Amino acid sequence: MSHRRCRRLGVATLLGGLALASCSAAAIPPVTLSGPSPTNPFRIGRPLVIPHAGGDGLFPENTIYAYEHSIAMGGEVVDADVRLSADGVPIAFHDATLERTTNGSGDVADTTYAEIATLDAGWGFTNGSSHPFRGQGITVPTIASLIEHFPDTLITLDLKDLRTDVVEPLCTVIRSAHRGDDLYIGVDTSEQVLLFRELCPEVRTSGTDAERQAMRDARAANDGSFVTAQLVSQPSFIGSDGTTRITPDFLAFAHRYDIAVLTWVVDDPNDMRRLIEIGVDGIYTRRPDLLAEQLRLMGLG
Repeated sequence: MSHRRCRRLGVATLLGGLALASCSAAAIPPVTLSGPSPTNPFRIGRPLVIPHAGGDGLFPENTIYAYEHSIAMGGEVVDADVRLSADGVPIAFHDATLERTTNGSGDVADTTYAEIATLDAGWGFTNGSSHPFRGQGITVPTIASLIEHFPDTLITLDLKDLRTDVVEPLCTVIRSAHRGDDLYIGVDTSEQVLLFRELCPEVRTSGTDAERQAMRDARAANDGSFVTAQLVSQPSFIGSDGTTRITPDFLAFAHRYDIAVLTWVVDDPNDMRRLIEIGVDGIYTRRPDLLAEQLRLMGLG
């Protein structure tokens, strides 16, 4: 990791809602957390502000516009969804179809990038009954352009396209940009994970289903001999059964193995504060402005 990036994040650096609660800065004591990891760029010694898809509570998701503006308000990670166009171009896009976020229609997988590039990516964003970003020239970026645009910013990519076809072109993009050291890919299928490891072993991804289960078993048994090559764990803050999944014990286990715990998606300032206090490594949020303010109030901004 470069010294420039360390300074950008405010601390040194691969294993492994809508209203701010009123309180004064003086009433909140500073929080003291453990130091940064020398080997994991996603553990900087305090929670990373990760604008979900660029801060999709404030800006059109998965767009250069969103990433630029969320970083300006304190965001520290470019988080993008990934799909493959009909002509094999990895793009920053969440849905399988174009209708929700753009003025286009049809399946992403059946549309060339040249066609996608003409669409208005600010079309679907609403603020009440208004559409403030329509007609502003906001477009759907390629992953290559995204990586090039933010050369010194941590990146997390989430594969929404579950086909194995996405692996090789995405690997090529990342390898060409020499971004294997500060980029992480969340993958849902074991087939994609194994293919990444075969074609592009320097690119860090989430584990296979078997590896995730082994980690859960080791944590339940407090197994000190557990071995993992996982860089990041990305649990939801609240599980499907309604229980809180991020606990001090959960974090202690992950940090024993230098795994960064990045939880999603948290927009309530009280929940943010709770997670900051127990030492989570990063929080995905649709409201990066609120998270950055909480960190400032707690002496960590």
